[in-house]
Amino acid sequence: MSLIDFLFPRRCLGCGKFGNYFCQDCLKAIRPLEGQICPACEKPAFNGFTHPRCQTKYTLDGLVSIFPYEDMMKIALSKLKYKFITDLAKELVDSIIRIIELNLTDQFKSLKWLFMDHKSILVPIPLYWQRENWRGFNQSELLGKKIAKHFGWEMRTDVLIRQKSTQPQVGLKSDKRQENISGAFCLNSNWKLEIRNWKFIIFDDVWTTGSTLKEAARVLKIAGAKEVWGLTICR
Repeated sequence: MSLIDFLFPRRCLGCGKFGNYFCQDCLKAIRPLEGQICPACEKPAFNGFTHPRCQTKYTLDGLVSIFPYEDMMKIALSKLKYKFITDLAKELVDSIIRIIELNLTDQFKSLKWLFMDHKSILVPIPLYWQRENWRGFNQSELLGKKIAKHFGWEMRTDVLIRQKSTQPQVGLKSDKRQENISGAFCLNSNWKLEIRNWKFIIFDDVWTTGSTLKEAARVLKIAGAKEVWGLTICR
């Protein structure tokens, strides 16, 4: 046991039992989302594919979210982002991977398809440099790195740049979220790979209105990306 673990022992986020952030009993109680939605209209969609009637030149091609934003997952993401408890990232990703692998049913077939494609690049949503320096880490990058490593993806943090500081999206109404995030991202001018040859999976922790992922997808599509999906832990 490390000194940190001795001084600040881990407790289950569900029941409070000492030992881990996700005890085995509480982990068994976590269930994935029962269905996926179209990222454009947010109505039910087969395996998360964007409805053909909703698809435009610059929209996401699909969205996969794994858990409802509630209970232990909501607590875990909040503690990671706002309490800076970075050591729970590994347990969080382990639980995500376990539940994905146990639930590759019809509604998760798009997930399996994405994870099997080694021409995919996972792009975590970047933070503005001042916010990342203040926090000390980017939670999407921290979690995305572990997910990409497990599934054999390439993860790149040098594709998109957050070029302006924005207000936190939490607490903003839908129209204000879109206005807040508009123009926040740009393509890195030093990016060397041919964008049209890759499938991009933009990763973030939570889908609320989707404004952030939609704006990032728009930038990649304008640059020539043929396929861009969104992947979030919660919705």
